[in-house]
Amino acid sequence: MQFPIIEEELLFRILFIVAYALFASVRFYYRGKTIGRESEKDYTKIDKSAIMLSAAIIGYLGLVIIYIVIPDLIFWASIGLPFIVRLCGVGIAFAAIILVFTTHRLLGAQYSAKQEIQKDHALISEGIYNHIRHPMYTGFNVFDLAISLISANLLLIIFSILVALPFPWMARKEEAMLTEQFGDEYREYMTRTGRFFPTIRKKK
Repeated sequence: MQFPIIEEELLFRILFIVAYALFASVRFYYRGKTIGRESEKDYTKIDKSAIMLSAAIIGYLGLVIIYIVIPDLIFWASIGLPFIVRLCGVGIAFAAIILVFTTHRLLGAQYSAKQEIQKDHALISEGIYNHIRHPMYTGFNVFDLAISLISANLLLIIFSILVALPFPWMARKEEAMLTEQFGDEYREYMTRTGRFFPTIRKKK
């Protein structure tokens, strides 16, 4: 099915806006629940990974706003992605939103935008956490890449990759924090789960 270029671009820009609005709604809703809450232990540190992530996110969000409001400003960076690839990006973006929402629901009051231990903190290992230790990080990065495919803009694709780069460091810091909190229970949990994607377990 072929669309004239101008109609195709408008279609995907609308889908881009809808996907980002849903993603932002989930994030703002659950971030709002953490306002004014005190943690038991705060492990947040400003280091290279945090600075790199913040810089990449600022650049990425700036490009998102430009793409939505004045796309002609970055039109020169458009690449000719096939219609089906951009459509797959839409499907992947919505799947990532569902993953982020599900992760928030599982974490409940234990969710935090910072690396900290909450009061009565418990190790969650059910649902998606039975397979992946950091499903929210996976959701973020898959969504960013999918949304950049929808835009078919090289700048957004590059920045979605830059946003993803610090997450292995962030995950390792979080794992060290949880190992300190839960000890052998968390070490055993790490042996049977993947960091960002499920591991293939060999049958004995």
